Amino acid sequence: MKEKIAVIVMAAAFLALLSQGLVFAEDGGEAAYRFDPNIQSSRALEYKNLWAGYNLFKGNCKSCHFRGNDKGAQFLSTDSRTMRGWNALFYKKNVRCAREGSWAKLSPEDLLVINDYLYSNAYDTWDPNTAKSCG
Repeated sequence: MKEKIAVIVMAAAFLALLSQGLVFAEDGGEAAYRFDPNIQSSRALEYKNLWAGYNLFKGNCKSCHFRGNDKGAQFLSTDSRTMRGWNALFYKKNVRCAREGSWAKLSPEDLLVINDYLYSNAYDTWDPNTAKSCG
């Protein structure tokens, strides 16, 4: 009788563990977070924010920061800086774009999601689909 109870308990534990795995799989896995010094809080790097950040970066920043531009803007891509570097740039706002008012048309939330996007694709992030971090 004790053996039957042990089998039932193990099966129930296995099913409970399996059901949790299915919940995580539907949710896209565990969320990544970054600490934002501007708001003194951690932000979840959610797909919807990263997509919005990509579109804002492409529509606003890349209009000047492309290769061969005639505006004197440095070429930028997501891996132009490290995660810490992107956070510092958005915290200190000591780049020409911010000082000269180009960022004024962006809301604080827009700046947060652009920072989320750049942070999640920074130079020191590991991407299993590239050889960038293989040494």
